[in-house]
Amino acid sequence: MKSRSRSLPDRSRVDRCVLLRHDDKSCTVSIDLDVRMPLGLRVHRGERDAAIRMLMARSTGTFVKSSRSCVFEPDSIQSAEDLVDAIRKRLFGIACKPVSQRQVEDILGITSRERIRWGKDGRLPRSGTCRIRKGATEISLWTYPCDAIERLAANLGEIQGWREADSVTTAIGLASIFV
Repeated sequence: MKSRSRSLPDRSRVDRCVLLRHDDKSCTVSIDLDVRMPLGLRVHRGERDAAIRMLMARSTGTFVKSSRSCVFEPDSIQSAEDLVDAIRKRLFGIACKPVSQRQVEDILGITSRERIRWGKDGRLPRSGTCRIRKGATEISLWTYPCDAIERLAANLGEIQGWREADSVTTAIGLASIFV
């Protein structure tokens, strides 16, 4: 995948999803998916959940699938801290992954024509391309940075402004044709 300047999501938001609790009886590493996590972790939830399961299952602790937690003996604090670091690193990598065209349209509630037009004129930032091979045919698809899409999703007024600007431009263009 080609990538232009890639901005990263807020690392602290990823770090808050992984919790380490330590007391006299045990060390517990747990995942809190109720906190406001970055868009990349919500969009790529299948990869996120698979990574969490794999890392916890490989650890030396006891993996409790139902609660997304891993329990260690109280003297295994280093193993628990290593697991926390590994999960945070993997989740941050997933949170940085770009968003596909269809995901952008669904998240922002825009049409494919709007996405294409706004991508071409630079209003909707692109992060690069992804190539998909289907038989002998290779298709290139634009990808979009998660953090930029998340900012736009939080401020849908900006998209409404783009639509209004486009309608004015279209009206001016139509008027010049009929004059």
